[in-house]
Amino acid sequence: MAERRARWRERLGLRHALVLIVALAAAGLAVSAYETGALSALEGQAVDARFAVRGPEPADRNIAIVAVDEKTLMAINARPPIPRIYYARALDKLHSARPALLAIDVQFIGRTDPSDDVALQAALARDGPVVLATHEAADGPLPVPAGMRHPAGVVLASASVDPDQDGVLRRMIYAPVALPTLAVRTAELLSRHAISPGRFPANHAWVDFRGPPGTFHAYSLIDVVDGRVAPRAFSGKAVVIGVTDPAGKDVFITAASAVPMSGVEFHANALATILNGFPLQPLSGSAEVVLLCLLAALPAVLTLRLGAAWMLVAVIAILAALLIAVQLAFDAGTIVSVPDAILALVLATVGCVAADAFIDRRQLRNLRRTFDLDPSPVGDFFISYRRGQSELASNTLRDGLARKWGDKRVFMDTEAIDYGDEWPARLQEAVAACRAMLVVIGPQWLDARAPDGSRRLDDQRDWVRREITAAFARGDVVVVPVLHDGARAPSEADLPDPIKALGRCQAVVLTGRELGRWIADLDESIQRGRVRRARRLGTAAT
Repeated sequence: MAERRARWRERLGLRHALVLIVALAAAGLAVSAYETGALSALEGQAVDARFAVRGPEPADRNIAIVAVDEKTLMAINARPPIPRIYYARALDKLHSARPALLAIDVQFIGRTDPSDDVALQAALARDGPVVLATHEAADGPLPVPAGMRHPAGVVLASASVDPDQDGVLRRMIYAPVALPTLAVRTAELLSRHAISPGRFPANHAWVDFRGPPGTFHAYSLIDVVDGRVAPRAFSGKAVVIGVTDPAGKDVFITAASAVPMSGVEFHANALATILNGFPLQPLSGSAEVVLLCLLAALPAVLTLRLGAAWMLVAVIAILAALLIAVQLAFDAGTIVSVPDAILALVLATVGCVAADAFIDRRQLRNLRRTFDLDPSPVGDFFISYRRGQSELASNTLRDGLARKWGDKRVFMDTEAIDYGDEWPARLQEAVAACRAMLVVIGPQWLDARAPDGSRRLDDQRDWVRREITAAFARGDVVVVPVLHDGARAPSEADLPDPIKALGRCQAVVLTGRELGRWIADLDESIQRGRVRRARRLGTAAT
């Protein structure tokens, strides 16, 4: 028993060591991928999918868009850029509605009709403060309009956006150089306090898109100019003016939809995100690392507790639960890095399966070395059982051995004798070729009776007795009693002379435990028996 416990400790020690190495390696690779952003492109796509699952949300009622749309372009019979006089007229109309703030996502760079430029400048002075989009040059922001003195009411902001490498807009930037972006400038004026650059890690912040294009309330600029929009539509709101018609070429693919979104709509979403306190935030770095380590450890723990097969089933359930939890976290405002999490789980799972397979192959090599098994299938295991008593237990044992060692290495009369074979001859050949005989013993095994009432084991013609006798006669066969359904191991006094040695053999109890454990128990019993017999015969076990 002490030898058996030592072998189990050795085996479990190797298994624990391998799965620990696998878990540490998986965690290390996943954390490295997270820290270096190796899977950032996949994470961007995963965020897009979460927006799609979440679906559109109500637009921010405190933001309205005045759009240079198809209706406006058709009414004035022009293509962008439209005459600046229309912006001047729109500013006056909007100012009379008492909005909270006006912002224009149109870059008035360069000179146009002098009268239009003068009219726009006058409207900016009357209706300010107005946030105007521009770009930065080496010597600072480009003047708006070019070559003219800024009116007192103009507040310049950068029109820059920064799509990800796949061309999708997912985040806004604080400032491309020194000038804050349109959404940041507008939010500062509305809230009357500065927006901290610290809210933009690495100069970026996730945009909490309210929905696809068309989610925000938009009014045609020509309708505003012609007085067809009631002032209450803009009263107390931040009003952003910009080109929405694709002819303006100010459109982007965003995380909210594959349908292109106009730049003014993107800035409206960015503004709403800032005003609502940046509701969409990534999980903290330390929490991500803990999560990745946990996901890498789970397959290892499950492998040790359940085995590789059940671990795979459990991992599938864990993955499904992870995806649901990630979506729920996103809906609540937290972005969890899905690709890195899946990487940790998959690497650990594959590694644990590989480790388990390695251990099985190692056990197979050890058993072959112990038995000196030939690579060719010769029926190494012979299952002896009493028909009418132990078919179920014998089939269970046979299936477990076959899964581990292969069908051809396990002989059981109902499985291994082909149609047309001579039954007694085939049994004798199998006994002569086997390396181990597993004698399946049930509660009635000893007392099985012939039709005349005599005990079958006392009959020299009884096939169970003949099988066991032939195995002991060979001297190099390991005989293992396998007890099931509460059967006790037979003693020498219970057995006829030719098979009394069965009473001295170490028995294995076939209990309700996992079948793999039964087979492992058999491995241990067989190896010990092989060594004992080799010592008795005065030879070395190979």
